[in-house]
Amino acid sequence: MTKKLITIFVCLALCFSVFAQQNMTLYQMHDITQSNSLNPSVAIDCKWNIGFPILGNISIAAGLPISYNDIGAGQEYFNVDKILSLSKNTNLTSTNIGLNILTVGYRTGDLYLQFTMDEKISAKMSFANDLVELLFRGNTPGRTLEANPVLSLSHYSELGFNAAYNLGNDLWVGARAKLLFGKTGVHSVNNILSLYTDPNDYALKLRSDLLVNASISGLETDIVGGKVDKFRLNPEIKDFIFNPANMGGAIDIGMNKVFESGWKVSASILNIGMINWKKNTHQLSKKAELNYSGTSSIKGWNDLADTLRSIVDDFTDESGKSFSQWLTPEVMAGVSYPVIEYMRVGATGYAGISSAGIPWAFTLTALTDNTSHIYGAVSYTITNNSFVNIGAGLGVRLGAFNLHAMTDNVLTFLNTASQRYATFQFGINFKFGCGEGGGSGKSKPTSIPCPSFGHSSRKAVTSIPCSSGK
Repeated sequence: MTKKLITIFVCLALCFSVFAQQNMTLYQMHDITQSNSLNPSVAIDCKWNIGFPILGNISIAAGLPISYNDIGAGQEYFNVDKILSLSKNTNLTSTNIGLNILTVGYRTGDLYLQFTMDEKISAKMSFANDLVELLFRGNTPGRTLEANPVLSLSHYSELGFNAAYNLGNDLWVGARAKLLFGKTGVHSVNNILSLYTDPNDYALKLRSDLLVNASISGLETDIVGGKVDKFRLNPEIKDFIFNPANMGGAIDIGMNKVFESGWKVSASILNIGMINWKKNTHQLSKKAELNYSGTSSIKGWNDLADTLRSIVDDFTDESGKSFSQWLTPEVMAGVSYPVIEYMRVGATGYAGISSAGIPWAFTLTALTDNTSHIYGAVSYTITNNSFVNIGAGLGVRLGAFNLHAMTDNVLTFLNTASQRYATFQFGINFKFGCGEGGGSGKSKPTSIPCPSFGHSSRKAVTSIPCSSGK
């Protein structure tokens, strides 16, 4: 039974995260429209850029502290030593899902403007190593184990207004102002679950101090004796289509530059902002202590089970109290250099900051440069959860029609149960006014200036100047 319960717990974590880092392979592929979502200074090299409605970009990324196979699932016994060796002081699962509803971009000279409409889901959950030790080895007399679970979940609509400008010498800066409309938000504030074992008589002392803010459409609670007796959920569709009551704002900033030597550098800070939740809000809190010194009867064990359940049950609920929830700020930076004509190698770093932990990633990438119709990349990524991730990206230009697909870990599709890191991205965009070829990126002398992540980098390799249109 214990093995089944632990397996279910891990499966829930997998379901929570299976589909969290930003897609690392995409960051350096500035020929793809959606690279602008990771750095607002990236200007698309065409007069008009339009994302296919709803299919402009679909992005899924996830990170887990341990894989399904790592726990020995499907086998008779757990691989306890491996599980404990993989467990860290703080174990983090994180998920980001993005759906681009609409993208419209316009470029004139050194100025690029873009409007986007997106659906964003972000979820992070963490738990301490003590919880893992308690499940497999129990507690040590005289020691206090603390699980301290943290949960942060948000689902919101985002309207983005982006402007990028060339300051000269291929130095681009950009910013994106974002208006947010919250749909679902859950944020744990206090998160203490502890167990102490007395070294003399092995008596147990359990303590919980939990506080969770939530805004969930249709969530209702039945209160009995000042405690929550039952949860009921009757969501309203209109809250998921448009909910102006839970509003927020955020900003992204970024820069990129191409040097005469051929080096490219870029950096961005994303998601600086918050959502103020006012509708369908609940503040669930729980404080309890249990002292247990043993039992000699079945009835005693039943009483213990009821008491343990009360440690996490019987929340109080203060409905209608607003709360604010910060987004997860993210920092990304990259550098690359042309090694041969039409090819670059580079490195990209990522870090996120949240109450649930700090997800991070580092990627080495080899990618095409200045190709006309087909461009691609291969990458190697390490994260705080996984160290063997081989990625690949592909983009195709067929006139105005542009298609892209990529992943940071192709092994996910070959052996999902053994992976702890997974990403996938796909999208369709249309580009007009790109010069000959309707999207080839080869501008006429009278068209827009050379993009900072396009022809100007080729100058350092071949000494063939691009036409600036100036």
